[in-house]
Amino acid sequence: MYTYKDLNSKNVLISGASGDIGLAICEKYLDQGCNVYALFKNNVEPLRLLSESHDHGHRLTTFQCDLANPENVSELVIYLNNAISRLDVLINNAGIVKDNLFSSMSFEDFNVVIETNMLSTFQLTKAMLKFLRGAEGATIVNVASIAGIIASVGQANYSASKGALLGFTRTLAAELAPRGIRVNAVAPGMIASKMVKKVSRTVVRDVTNSIPLKRLGNCNEVANAIVWLSSSASSYIVGQTIVVDGGLVMR
Repeated sequence: MYTYKDLNSKNVLISGASGDIGLAICEKYLDQGCNVYALFKNNVEPLRLLSESHDHGHRLTTFQCDLANPENVSELVIYLNNAISRLDVLINNAGIVKDNLFSSMSFEDFNVVIETNMLSTFQLTKAMLKFLRGAEGATIVNVASIAGIIASVGQANYSASKGALLGFTRTLAAELAPRGIRVNAVAPGMIASKMVKKVSRTVVRDVTNSIPLKRLGNCNEVANAIVWLSSSASSYIVGQTIVVDGGLVMR
């Protein structure tokens, strides 16, 4: 991976850090010599293994936090107040799926996806604003999905949450750019991950056949785009969505 010298020793906060894409993001920022604060809800084990195996593993700090719980977010703010004076990069990556056809989807399954994927992003970003304002050239990268751009049958809740996240990205970017904080998003397509393993093999095969590159993406490819968006190499990019999907949306 390319080394972005401006990222060395930067403070990076990543939500949803223990998932496949989250782990890849953590690893890429450790590769850059960043101080990584990794938020997880339940499973810390993958992050512990990353910390033990990576040359810069001592720069990885884990923090258990349910972003839907305001008390947990307040505890995070208190912790960061004692740990850092600024936050250079915020990666909003926490997300879940609860797939079903709309006619069979419960309000609970719709609501929990909106709450986790969109409302928790609002809450964390709001809480981190003062830390971001303390940094020079801070960046926010929101992890959305092509489901927020094109139709995704069986994902009315997920599509709604990710579509909202893209609108949130554009408006937040317009509000924060004058303050020197750049906000952008990435929209992954079908990425080889534990989440995709829950999808029907028939669906995965059909989607793969529709991808011009004829393969699923990998988590590192998403993480590379995110790291680039937070570096000075993308210094004039604001309010944009980088689609990482092998060309699927072209179809």
